[in-house]
Amino acid sequence: MAKFGINDIMGIKNMETQTEAVREYQEIWLSPYDVKPSESNFYSQEKIEELADSFLAVGQQQPTVLARVDGEFRIVSGHRRNLANIRNLERGHKEYQRVRYLYKDMSPAMLELSLVVGNAYNRELTAWEKTQQAQKLREALIRARDEEGLEIPGKLRDVIAGIMKESSSGIARMDSIHKNAGPEVQEEFRKGNLGISAAYEAAKLPPEEQKEIARQAALEGGMKAKEVAERTVNNKERDRKDRKDVLLSEVSKLDTGPTKASQKDEKRKSFKKESRHKGLLREWGAERGSMTAVTRAVTEAVRRVSKLDTDKLDWSDLEWTVFLTGEIRNLADCISEEDLYLLHDIMIRCKEKQRDT
Repeated sequence: MAKFGINDIMGIKNMETQTEAVREYQEIWLSPYDVKPSESNFYSQEKIEELADSFLAVGQQQPTVLARVDGEFRIVSGHRRNLANIRNLERGHKEYQRVRYLYKDMSPAMLELSLVVGNAYNRELTAWEKTQQAQKLREALIRARDEEGLEIPGKLRDVIAGIMKESSSGIARMDSIHKNAGPEVQEEFRKGNLGISAAYEAAKLPPEEQKEIARQAALEGGMKAKEVAERTVNNKERDRKDRKDVLLSEVSKLDTGPTKASQKDEKRKSFKKESRHKGLLREWGAERGSMTAVTRAVTEAVRRVSKLDTDKLDWSDLEWTVFLTGEIRNLADCISEEDLYLLHDIMIRCKEKQRDT
């Protein structure tokens, strides 16, 4: 089996419309019962009856596309079309005993890629299906890399975003939902009671609160991202208050003797820093004399914030700023006009502080 590359994968989407791509496939007439569905197909199989009716009325406009894998014909694109053909056979229409297909030989890894990529372009996907597709595409690309020697240029997330025509941040949100959302949230997301933004916000919550969000979404027939985000914010406020209480408790326990004075002073400074502006935002470049120094500092802050085991209690104001900038970017679709005015005021205050130093 010849090796294939990203250009081959990107060309799959045009396979049914471009003459050059179709020439790579051979025509074959088979019984719909001799064709097997792909085991990893997760796309909706609804409205088969209506599709079968349309075939009887105007004929099948596009052939089902197959991969021949180890002598078996498996569907790449057209699961619903094949089911519609079977339905017409069941109705007694004998002309559907043999149906026209297009096929070519593929490896199992190439079949997986073709299935996911092909369906990315020939159907309207729900948000849940897109999230499933991103995960399936990730798995298929990794498998093709390991088994077929597929060279993946750049970051895997960026490749997935390019194939699906999504932003890299959008793919990151889908990854977060896949990894962190519990089964209850996933189910309401699948049903459409939670949109992708709401599911992303819910995935940030503890398991018990995720279950409550899912329960409410099911009862009310849906829940907006803003409602879920407010719960997330309330959680963060509660956690922040808990940290403040711990700091206050530690300060109150310190001895007042001269040997403990410096310790007590440091604790008070730490608490003051944590509570000021809720420990999130401060003017962050005033102490640095040049843009070069600021750039180095920001680079170091990004590196430290990116570490999963970093203790947020030790973050500097600059590191909090880097962290919040990323959070604001991820939640951009939830920001209201009132939020924008608040951000604008913060920027003005920062600029004023820079001028005063």
